[in-house]
This record gives sequence, C-alpha cells and structure tokens, in this order.
Amino acid sequence: MSPGTRFVILAAPRTGSNLLCTLLNSHPEVLCHHELFNPNGIFYALEYRDGSLDLGDMEARDREPLAFLQRVWEHPQGASCVGFKMTRGQHAAVMQSLIEDAGVLKILLYRRNRLKTFISEELAKQTDRWEVYSKAELAAGTPRLHVDVEAFRAHCELNESYYHGIENALHASGQPWIETAYEDILGEHEHVRLLEFLGVEATDTRLRQASVKQSDRDLRTHIENFRELERAFEGSGYLAELYDFEN
Repeated sequence: MSPGTRFVILAAPRTGSNLLCTLLNSHPEVLCHHELFNPNGIFYALEYRDGSLDLGDMEARDREPLAFLQRVWEHPQGASCVGFKMTRGQHAAVMQSLIEDAGVLKILLYRRNRLKTFISEELAKQTDRWEVYSKAELAAGTPRLHVDVEAFRAHCELNESYYHGIENALHASGQPWIETAYEDILGEHEHVRLLEFLGVEATDTRLRQASVKQSDRDLRTHIENFRELERAFEGSGYLAELYDFEN
C-alpha cells in the first residue's frame, strides 16, 4: 500500500530536523521517519525503533538503496502521508532520485543562526550525541569549544552551497517546495502552513515535540574564545548571531 503523499525533509546537520520529524510525526495522518539513509544506521520514526517495522537491514539497504526507498513508500503504516529526512552529504544516489521525483514533496529546513548551527554540530561530534529524547540522556556539564573563525566560515559556505544546489535543481525542474526555519517550527502558524503543504488537515491540537534541546541559548556557555569572536565578527551579520540568546 502506498501513501497518498510522500515527502522528504532536506536539511544541513543541526538545523532542527529531529525536532521537525517528531513534530510532524505527532499528527495522526503523518508518518515521519528520521535518517533512513544514515551511514551508521536506519533511524525509523521513534515508535518503530522497537523492531515492529523492518524494511531490511543496512546491508540490504546499501546494496539496493532505491528498492529500500520504495519499501518506505509502500509501508505507510496506516498514515496518508509518509516521509523522512535527508541531511547534507547522505547517499548521493537516493538524494538524486528524490530531487528528480516531482511526486515527492520537498521541505527545506534551515537555521537562521549559522553560528549556532556550527557550534551544535561541533558539540555533537565531540559528544557523539546526535539525538536526545529525554533530559536524563543529557551529559553532565557543558562542553566548551574554541571556535576557529575560518573553519566556521567554511562551514557556512558548505551549507549555503548545499541549499543553493537543491533550490537550483528544484527551480530548474519546476517543482514547488516549502522552506521553514528552526526558529519558527514550534509556532502554531508554522504547523498549519506545513500541514497544508503536505495536504493533511491541521488538527485542533498543536503538533507535539519529542526531542530535547541539547545546548544552551547563550553561546557564552559553549565558546571559550567569545571575546575573540566579538572582534572577528565586528561589522558583519555574524555578530548578531553571536548575541542571539533567544533561539
């Protein structure tokens, strides 16, 4: 059985994609998996990580990735709308297939604060903690990083190139897509907008999140060389992101 609607969330790492997956998955008509093509595992929607949904092991997935993708579409588990997320750098052949398939709706998720995106990715690499669904899972203490300005700028350029490549491909093929931002996805208006794009009814109850925020809003908690960055970013848009204590 195939669902009425297929979709994919396309995002750079650490832009809130786990949060968005759990939000969409809380709608009764939506099944939203996480990173099905992560090189380290097959991450189904949270309620199916108990083994109750098995579309094949990693060896089978990697041997025939497009056949695995087809099985994803064929197992909506009673939902009328099924999707998952792909992050920058994951499986090029699957990514190309998704971009070319106009029948798959595209949600582009980004994060306005590029510095927090970078810090979050560096912290995840350091702690090897990419998903957290309980406060009890959070490590005691807060890691602190020395931010290399040039590495940060290169990271920004990498993400910008990723998003521009997707947008150019979709524009060239005449496909519609929707953009949303980490800073907006907890808002009820944004929930309605996303659900309307997916063609499912916005319920009276707001979408519910299951993920837990891992880092503090105030970057002074995480950055060892905060004053150095103040000087380096003076006169640029990065400075406002350094002082963003809200998101």
